[in-house]
Amino acid sequence: MRKYNHTSGKIIYILLVILILMGAAFGIGYYLSLVRFDQKFSDMNNKVDKFESKYEMMLSSIDSDLREIKAYLKEKEGKAEDEARQLKMMSILLKAKGEIISSKLSLSAEKVPESIEHLDTSIKVLRDAYELAGEEMKEKIEDIRLRLATVKGIIEVNAIRAQQELDKLWREVDTLTAR
Repeated sequence: MRKYNHTSGKIIYILLVILILMGAAFGIGYYLSLVRFDQKFSDMNNKVDKFESKYEMMLSSIDSDLREIKAYLKEKEGKAEDEARQLKMMSILLKAKGEIISSKLSLSAEKVPESIEHLDTSIKVLRDAYELAGEEMKEKIEDIRLRLATVKGIIEVNAIRAQQELDKLWREVDTLTAR
């Protein structure tokens, strides 16, 4: 009788064990790569969160600086507008002063119509200054305008007194421009 060696049955068991071991190795490898991927993903999320927080801080800092700059510019713009208005008013007052002096010189040369014309011009010019002036200055300008109108009436009656009044008035306008 022959003895059959049934090694074929043992090979199947060995192959089955090898397949199970290979499947376990693949499973463990997959699990380890998944754990590493998870770790890298978590690290990337942390880095992105740090970047976002820095980015938000920078944006808020820039926004704050921008607001400060805008406030500073508004302040300077307001000051520049006030200074421009003040310079324009001073220019108008200087023109009025020149017209008053011209009126006085015309009166000295006994040119009464020309003197009255200069007075009319100075009254009109002072009206422009009145529109640009502040409350305190408006009162002074209006007072000078009224006194100029009074001098206009005095010119034909008493030229010397009118010259004295014109001298006082141009000096008052001069004090207004000195501010």
